[in-house]
Order: sequence, then structure tokens, then C-alpha cells
Amino acid sequence: MIRQIALFLCAASLFMQCGSTKNELGAAPAKLISPAKMADILAEIHMAEARVGKLNIGNSDSAAIVFKRLQNNVFAKAQVDTATYTKSYVYYSSHPAELAGIYEQVIEKLKKGQQKREEELRKNPPKRPMI
Repeated sequence: MIRQIALFLCAASLFMQCGSTKNELGAAPAKLISPAKMADILAEIHMAEARVGKLNIGNSDSAAIVFKRLQNNVFAKAQVDTATYTKSYVYYSSHPAELAGIYEQVIEKLKKGQQKREEELRKNPPKRPMI
């Protein structure tokens, strides 16, 4: 019986927590990063993830350290601190339509970057060693 009451209280507590108003969950943080700047940051972060992936680091801890350093460089370049980025990302995550718009910009930026790199490779192909 006590177990059932405890379970009921836990479930009721959970439902009360989930019943928070949208104003509490969806309010924009004081230093919300603009969608355009967020798209720039996210594109750079995804590029950093790709760089770390290409390094083939066997140890995931080492890969995480390298990624964290690259991520901090992205934040420094954008003049954004980690807390502001995190709060902005959480806000946009709770507003899917806005996040979708941001990711459309991210995809365009990544495509343009890829096209630029491919064009550079066509103009200046890597030199192969002569045998």
C-alpha cells in the first residue's frame, strides 16, 4: 500500500512538472543569439565535428577533448560564451519551426563551403608523388 502511494505521488509530481506553462519553457533568454548568427555557429560546429571524425582518433575521450577545443574556437570567433549558446540552442530546440529555418541556413552554408572546396581542388589538384 505504501509503495502504491509513493508511486502515485511520484507520478503526480511528474505530471505537475510537465504542466509548466509555455511562458516558462519557451521564453527567449535575455541574450538570445540571432538566427543568422546561430546558423553560422552551428555550421562551424558541424564542420568541427567532421574534422574530428576524419582524424580517426581511437579514444573517444581524446576526440571529445579535440572537439571541445574546436568548439571553443568557434565560440571565441563568434564572440559568444558557452552559456549563451546553450540557452539559445535550448530555446530554438523548443521552437521547431525556428530551428528548422536555422538548419536550412546551415545546410546552405555547408553546401557553399563544400562547393568552394571542390572548386579549389579542381583549380589546384593535390600533387601526387612520382614513383
